[in-house]
Amino acid sequence: MKKHKLEFSIAALFLAFITLLMWMNLTFIWKYLPILMLSLCAFSLLYLVLPIGEKRKKDQNNSEQYAPKYFSQAIISSVLGICVIAGIAIILNKSNFSKTFDLTTNKINSLSNESIKVLESLKKPIEVICVPAANMLENYCDSNVDLINLYGKTSNQFINAGQMSLSDKAMVQKIQPSGFARLILMSGTNKSELDGVINESRLTNAIVNLVKFKKIVYFLSGSGEPVLTPDNSGRSYADIVNGLQAKSYEVKEWNIKQGNLPQEAKVLIAGDNNLPYGEETQNILKNFIGFGGRLILIVNPYREQGLDKLYSEINLKLDPILLTLNTSTPIGQQIQKQNYSRQPVLASNFNADSPITKVFAQVYGVQAVMPIDGGRPLSIVMSDSPNGKVLTNATVLLSAYSAAPITLSAETRNKIDLMAPFRLSPDVVYDANKLWPLAVNVDITGVSNLAVDKILNKETDPAKDKSQVVVFGFGLLGPYSKENPISEELLPITVAHLYQDEELVSIAPRDFTPKQFNMSLYPAAWLPFFAGILPVFTAIAGLFIWFKRRSA
Repeated sequence: MKKHKLEFSIAALFLAFITLLMWMNLTFIWKYLPILMLSLCAFSLLYLVLPIGEKRKKDQNNSEQYAPKYFSQAIISSVLGICVIAGIAIILNKSNFSKTFDLTTNKINSLSNESIKVLESLKKPIEVICVPAANMLENYCDSNVDLINLYGKTSNQFINAGQMSLSDKAMVQKIQPSGFARLILMSGTNKSELDGVINESRLTNAIVNLVKFKKIVYFLSGSGEPVLTPDNSGRSYADIVNGLQAKSYEVKEWNIKQGNLPQEAKVLIAGDNNLPYGEETQNILKNFIGFGGRLILIVNPYREQGLDKLYSEINLKLDPILLTLNTSTPIGQQIQKQNYSRQPVLASNFNADSPITKVFAQVYGVQAVMPIDGGRPLSIVMSDSPNGKVLTNATVLLSAYSAAPITLSAETRNKIDLMAPFRLSPDVVYDANKLWPLAVNVDITGVSNLAVDKILNKETDPAKDKSQVVVFGFGLLGPYSKENPISEELLPITVAHLYQDEELVSIAPRDFTPKQFNMSLYPAAWLPFFAGILPVFTAIAGLFIWFKRRSA
């Protein structure tokens, strides 16, 4: 080996370079194989360069003599040649090398300075879990893994826990995601969800909101709303509260006597009220929306809600109709045999385009049956807001079918004795095939114009002067809510959708789509390298070394 140290040195350098170039491929064979090969190359070079076992006496009969000068020249020439080959390899496979050196024109493998500052300031670990899409062919988690890995490389506090297995019931129960195709961020007792397309701006802002704010859900009280603690009256939000707390939300009660909610409040649930809301309560709700809060209204169909002015300003109308079961239909006759004192209404037709109800459409189907205890249909008023500055866009979330309407006056409705069994007679004439909207999501632009109180720092950017109001035209408590899993899931999923993080960090959008060079797809690009450049260079180097050794 010492006799042909130049040849073996070139071979060791060449093998080391190939090992570095194909590192990931070799790890698939055995994870320690590239380390072993690189160590072997280093040991061989060290043995060849050091004068271990070298006979220093001159022997004129020897056919070859050691020439250090030409050996050094050959080594330098080989190293320079390998650098040229490495440069060509970088050009051919830029994205693989850019994992260390970001050579991409759009810097797709580097985070912005804003994100780096946020990650470097983390004091507590953040665990990220990816919930796959319902259709596994969508590869939702794979499409986000490159961006998540960039965050993990920047901070060891950002932990990528990988993809959650939907078959792991214990993990699903622990994480309790609000739907498919989303990222779950967990830090201590706080948790956040990001659904849909993930980009750097959304992920960084989610981290800021996760470590900076505790997610609080407020329940309005003071007008005969259900209590938040367990009781025997049947009018308790205790199960809903437990579901929200299991998803790391903090639940607080806010009495109307306390006035306006804190400006940092983001989600408020109001409704199922036995006493009609007055002017003061409407002003509290309008101020809450005007300051950017997101509101969920739950209608008690057997009582007047008292929010006509608010509905008018967001282009909605609560119809003066109570829905009951249409006993003329086959499904109505089937349910009638169960002898319910208050016959249910069948809610269905979940909107697969809405982030709130598409989860139910995916799991239970668009036509899933959801029995509810009566319902107040909602009308979308196609007109401008009274002040001309509030713009709305309403989306129907679900509808009632096989329903028979009962027209009631407000006075008659409020006199119904809910503690005793009762039956109501439907109107004589109605359209049996009509679908009645029972839940509506309203996107509002220009919400600051709704506020009754003066806003000191009024938002001037229309893109940020927005809010949402979700109205459920039926109570979430009743004799059918326990029997229907959708009832328990509806409110937590709605809260998760409304609890969108604030854009506290502004990051310009960039394309983080991986652009990797696949050798199996582009074999012709590698052909000149392996079949041309490398053999020719090796042959020239060999001739050069042979010539120098002969002249030595």
